[in-house]
Amino acid sequence: MKQVVRNLQACVCSFILLTTAHSALASSNQENFRYDIELKVPVSQRKLLEENLDLYHWRDGERMNEAQLQRLVRMAPEQIRNLLSTDGYYSPRIEAKTKLKNDRWVVSLVVDPGEPVHVATISLRVTGPVNNDPDEASARVEKMRADWSLPAGAVFRHDDWESAKRNALKAMLLEGYPAASITDSRAAVNQTTRSAELDITLESGPLFTFGEMELQGLQRYPASIVERLSLIVPGEPYSQTKLLDLQSGLQDSAYFSSATVNVDTNPEQPTSVPVQVAVTENRSRKLGFGIGMSTDTGPRGLVDYRDLNILGRAWQLGGTLKLEQKRQSISSSLQFPTTSAGFRDSINVLFERADIEGEITQKTVIGPKRTFISGKTEISYGVRYFIEKQEIKGGAISRRYTLSPSYSWTQRDVDNLLYPTSGYLVSTSIDVAARALLSDQDFIRGYGRGAYFYSLGERDQLILHSELGVVTAKSRNDIPSDFLFRTGGDQTVRGYAYQSLGVHEGNAVVGGRYLAIGSTEYVHWLSGSWGAAVFFDAGNAIDTLDGLNAVYGYGAGARWKTPVGPLNFDFAYGHELRKMRIHFSMGFNF
Repeated sequence: MKQVVRNLQACVCSFILLTTAHSALASSNQENFRYDIELKVPVSQRKLLEENLDLYHWRDGERMNEAQLQRLVRMAPEQIRNLLSTDGYYSPRIEAKTKLKNDRWVVSLVVDPGEPVHVATISLRVTGPVNNDPDEASARVEKMRADWSLPAGAVFRHDDWESAKRNALKAMLLEGYPAASITDSRAAVNQTTRSAELDITLESGPLFTFGEMELQGLQRYPASIVERLSLIVPGEPYSQTKLLDLQSGLQDSAYFSSATVNVDTNPEQPTSVPVQVAVTENRSRKLGFGIGMSTDTGPRGLVDYRDLNILGRAWQLGGTLKLEQKRQSISSSLQFPTTSAGFRDSINVLFERADIEGEITQKTVIGPKRTFISGKTEISYGVRYFIEKQEIKGGAISRRYTLSPSYSWTQRDVDNLLYPTSGYLVSTSIDVAARALLSDQDFIRGYGRGAYFYSLGERDQLILHSELGVVTAKSRNDIPSDFLFRTGGDQTVRGYAYQSLGVHEGNAVVGGRYLAIGSTEYVHWLSGSWGAAVFFDAGNAIDTLDGLNAVYGYGAGARWKTPVGPLNFDFAYGHELRKMRIHFSMGFNF
């Protein structure tokens, strides 16, 4: 009996060993099972199939084997038909087969999408209370048809169809009818004629109207801050655009760290719906300190104070002390709350002393300013009174007085204001002065600058930058230095010292009446944060057109994306000086 038991135990152990070896061999075979795919399909459909077919998705699966492969090949034609139908192709010809090639399985897929289906007719209807006003209903339907994004003759693609329906519904949701819905939508595809008939019905729901504003979270600041930013009038039809504009205005203001604006879109109570505004207030007083460094003006320290609620009227009083190696200044501003029309009014005062390239200036500037921001455009205009004392090393000391109305226009259309990779920035300004209006000299100053960002792929970009300026006057005498032009430095013509390009007078460089700068820069990002750049700058500031003589600077540098903007470190060669110069700066000056 003992012998029988020993024999039985030996058999069990052998079975376990064989089973384990077989499992290991099977696992090894599964891990080694691989196959290739030969896909013949037009380029326009290749990405769709490669990203969605199970044959691609499971190609490196651990449990893949020959049986699984054959099952996926049998399923592939139906999957391809379904995928191509979303792209407008309903009658494809598909051939799917497998073969062994050099002891490795190869899946061959030959796909002819055929002719696409095109949109033949579009039927668009709106039902519900909107039809109580036939003129409004007709105007809305006509607007929807004009904005319909999948017109007759277009290829019928599923994503385009869904997008067109969403846009049609959005037109109702945003203005007047936030409870609107799509009650029926059909796309009848005729594979024989390769045409699609589209039919969509929207239910408007009731017309909503705004009620009174309900404010939450106000403790420090008066309700007038919110009311002045609002364009919402109780009793008028619902508008999501006005809600978003109010929310954006509150979030952009200095008074609040966050803001939400909502209404209850319950279709049972559509009339005089309260506008619910909830805000989180910022502290009314702030004191800030900062330090920095640039090769233009050297090390700097900054102290900044803000009081957002002077006299309990939400007037903003600010003051800044800035100490730099070449420039020191103290400034103050009194800014009033933004009006309902979007105007930001302020009164500004500046005292500054600068010692740059042998020109020492002390100036006082005071004046009111109005700024209006609409989308990507900013417009400012105001009046400034300048009192300037100028001392030229090796030259004379003079005083200038100027009262100058000014106007500026700026447009920013970039994908990212902090790290632009595509788009453009454009700015222009005009200043005038006349002896008849408290000025020492008659002049008109025009200035413009622009930057263009062009993406050359995921890691490469081209940056073009230019500046042009002109002052029309009999001479530059008696014109404050702020209205004249000098250039050179970190973000103008690199390879030259800050504002070292201009008109030579005595032992100093002073401003001229003309400015022209052009710059080309190519950046390659080595990683998400670090990049390398090469650049070529050209330009000069002069006092007479016959003295135009552009100077050149070129070189290479490093770029680092920091939380507060790009850090630029450049080695630039000043062609006229025949010297290398290091430039260090933060951000993009615009």
